[in-house]
Amino acid sequence: MDRRTFIKIGAAALAAPALVTSRALADTPKLGKIAYQLGWVKNFQFAGEYIADANKYFEQEGIAVDLLAGGPSVSAEPIVISGKALVGQNSTDNTANAVAKGAPLKIIGTNYQKSPSSIISLTKTGLKAPKDLVGKTVGIQANNQVVWNAFLKINGIDPASVNTVPAQHDFTPLVSGELDAFFGFSNDDVVQLRQKGQDVSYLLMADYGYPMFNCNYLVTEETLKDKEKRAQVVAFMRGAIRGWQEAVKNPALSAQLTVDVYGKGNGLDQAAQEKSAAATNELMVTPDTEKHGLFWMTDKAVDETIATLATAGIVAKKDLFTNEILEEAFQGKTTL
Repeated sequence: MDRRTFIKIGAAALAAPALVTSRALADTPKLGKIAYQLGWVKNFQFAGEYIADANKYFEQEGIAVDLLAGGPSVSAEPIVISGKALVGQNSTDNTANAVAKGAPLKIIGTNYQKSPSSIISLTKTGLKAPKDLVGKTVGIQANNQVVWNAFLKINGIDPASVNTVPAQHDFTPLVSGELDAFFGFSNDDVVQLRQKGQDVSYLLMADYGYPMFNCNYLVTEETLKDKEKRAQVVAFMRGAIRGWQEAVKNPALSAQLTVDVYGKGNGLDQAAQEKSAAATNELMVTPDTEKHGLFWMTDKAVDETIATLATAGIVAKKDLFTNEILEEAFQGKTTL
């Protein structure tokens, strides 16, 4: 699939700057070509990078970017360390665990100021606060068990008071009533369930004592010290910021590029992708990003993230997070 194919967008998308006409690069950009390892399959979660690629923002910043699809068996940390990708994306807990084991990585920005991790239920179940989980049957996937235990601890809930059962990432047990709730994501699973006609509610864990960054940009320590690689990362982040600024304004464009170009063949529904893109704005745009710019990590938010990780038994130090690349990218501005 030609990632630079021009997509004619509808009237709703025309509010954004028009996509430039597709063409092959006449010359290699001055800073060369890099790879960015996505944290998941190509869906709405990376719309900003799609827009940056389609609108030539990366090219205008002097860089070409290969967007590498992720998935359940793909972890960005070893790929970045190996040099197969210059920049990667993953969750804070995964990166912190890798660093605790000796991985020389730094988080240089966060896509989500608030994690989308949620406890989802049918509205009729009546879960309005964490205390309402007592006596309920909740499905938790194996890879989310640590997070779940920490969430219960933070909210003073005895794990024995909740019937926690193993679950797959499958809506059927929830819809059938076998489960009262399950672990999922506010900007994805909630949207999909509502698209299927289900009346669902959710407890966003970040609103109940579990604040944590998610979907972070990561690079190696060596990259930050290398003049040429550092310049490439700054250019990438400038392009990504510009792309995400457009994505925030225009969920319709995000969805169209996702479904018709970058995630084509992934069986994505355009209406659902647009709603997921809009829901993502609630996680990305905060008073902190209004003040400092997208991806910014304040000291307070870093401290909260580290404290949350500690509750889950994950050790992280403050120097894992750095805004130095964002400072170079924004150059004193809050938008690009």
